[in-house]
Amino acid sequence: MTYLVPHSPKDEICISNSGDLSGMTFLCKDMCDIKGFKSSCGNPDFYKHSIEALDYAPFLKKIMNEGAILKGITICDEFFYSIIGENKHYGTPENLNSPNCVPGGSSSGSAAALTNHNFDFTIGTDTGGSVRVPASFCGVYGFRPTHGRIDLNKVYPMSESFDTLGWFSNNTSNMLKLGKIFFDDFKETKIEQKNILIPIDIVDDLDQDIKSQFYNYCEYKFKNLKKIKLFNFNKSELADCFRVIQGYEIKLNILPWIKKYEPKISNEINSRFKMAESITKSMYNHAVDMRKEFISEIDHNLPFDSFLIFPTTPFSAPIKGQSDKNLAKLRKKVMEFTCVGGLLSRPQINIPKFTGKTGPIGLSVLGNKNTDEIILNNLNFF
Repeated sequence: MTYLVPHSPKDEICISNSGDLSGMTFLCKDMCDIKGFKSSCGNPDFYKHSIEALDYAPFLKKIMNEGAILKGITICDEFFYSIIGENKHYGTPENLNSPNCVPGGSSSGSAAALTNHNFDFTIGTDTGGSVRVPASFCGVYGFRPTHGRIDLNKVYPMSESFDTLGWFSNNTSNMLKLGKIFFDDFKETKIEQKNILIPIDIVDDLDQDIKSQFYNYCEYKFKNLKKIKLFNFNKSELADCFRVIQGYEIKLNILPWIKKYEPKISNEINSRFKMAESITKSMYNHAVDMRKEFISEIDHNLPFDSFLIFPTTPFSAPIKGQSDKNLAKLRKKVMEFTCVGGLLSRPQINIPKFTGKTGPIGLSVLGNKNTDEIILNNLNFF
């Protein structure tokens, strides 16, 4: 199967026959401890040097204790350091909703699997867009929770300022069921139309076709939604801010292992590691200060009970096999959309909604911190 790693379990794994997820099947990204198995983080040389896990990562144990059945481990981008979805070692997971196109990454296999087979849900992680982007490109639901709400113990770290768990499904019911395993406060809170806002900073420089689809949807579904200018920064500045914080933390978390073991790494990922290595502590501190200023500005401009809606990605899935130079341009453009949720540590969900030149593009709903339950409970509203 093009979405599973070679070291994926040959047999399904079930540790409980009862619970709220009883009988539900799922896949997990190659990024955490699975008892009796090794992880590769998308790189075969990392797999050679890793050791078998003695237990399950806490988030995984929580899912499986509720009866969910693990059916396999999915391919991801090397060391999670891309949102494109191509892996030079294990292959590119097949996105059947955008044939001949990338699935998006880094949780590429987890999203693409849902275009190939009807698993109940799949698990990924999201740092810079690694759930939201493949969900948009593959035309599935994908959720990035509020940063810090789900235990990431025994999940391989990338950038602790932004790392989150995330999950995918083909339907709203399963998205909600999984949310109820992780979160407790599922009151029947409804999202009111007056609290749904369109951030013109993000939307207005979209290509005309997707912009028209978005505004036509807003007018048909809600009528007269309020538009708001969110921030005084430009999106490119924010994307660079994110890149520096993420890169510096990768420099501390991953590069020491890279230097020690000298694994074979694709040119694209290696160039990104070189960029990360060039980031200084001073650059990092400046970016952290800028992030604080951005958060303060948004907290001032947005009421707590407001929800932003906008296209998750500025375009549909790119064609496979493009040059590293082209991929870098595409990645930068996508990051201008995904960095907002990451910098703000806020929950964001992708909902399949629009159609681009090559396939699906999702609608994002971005809430305030800890409004995860409200978003998941109101998916059918959108």
